[in-house]
Amino acid sequence: MADIFQEVEEDLKRERVEVLWKKYGKWAIGAAVLVVAATAGFQGWESYKSTVQAEKSATFAAALELSQAGKADEAEKVLTPLAQSDDGYGTLARFEQARLLVEAGDTTAAVKVWDEIAASSPPLSTLKDVASLLAAMHLVADGDLADVKQRLAGLAVANGAFRYSAIELQAIVALREGDNTAAKALFQQLIDDVDTPNGIKSRSSQILESLAE
Repeated sequence: MADIFQEVEEDLKRERVEVLWKKYGKWAIGAAVLVVAATAGFQGWESYKSTVQAEKSATFAAALELSQAGKADEAEKVLTPLAQSDDGYGTLARFEQARLLVEAGDTTAAVKVWDEIAASSPPLSTLKDVASLLAAMHLVADGDLADVKQRLAGLAVANGAFRYSAIELQAIVALREGDNTAAKALFQQLIDDVDTPNGIKSRSSQILESLAE
């Protein structure tokens, strides 16, 4: 009988994490994608615009149009040669390839692409952290927990570009492990830190409230 109750308890824990991830996870992923666009579009533009050939800009724009039109296979054909280089557009092409892989349901392949970006030398070092964050985000729900925790530990360091997002994900991992005490402590840490972005602070408050119910 005890085994049955334990199984039910584990199912409830898993269901709660899945509900929370479905409700809040997409916000975090969307925010990271916007960071990629903003970083490459503004901070990075001045650093590499003088060396990037005009046709690469046109090629990347064409690939995005194909993606937005739902022509993933055609977009991939355009992106593949562009993604061979480590300049700005090559890096953005790999990000788009990873996004298309996620849309196609191949998260494993997408994580591999993000890991390759993180291990490469893109024109903006911040993009390495963006890639690492996106990989971790897509592994939180059902990836190997030891692997996810190791990835997040490298992002949650003091002064890290995405420290607060990493801590938020560490809290989600704690929930997935059934450690509500650790999760609550991490969410409270985010609430108490004056530098925590408002979106993350708001989500942390809402999740804490749901855990108290």
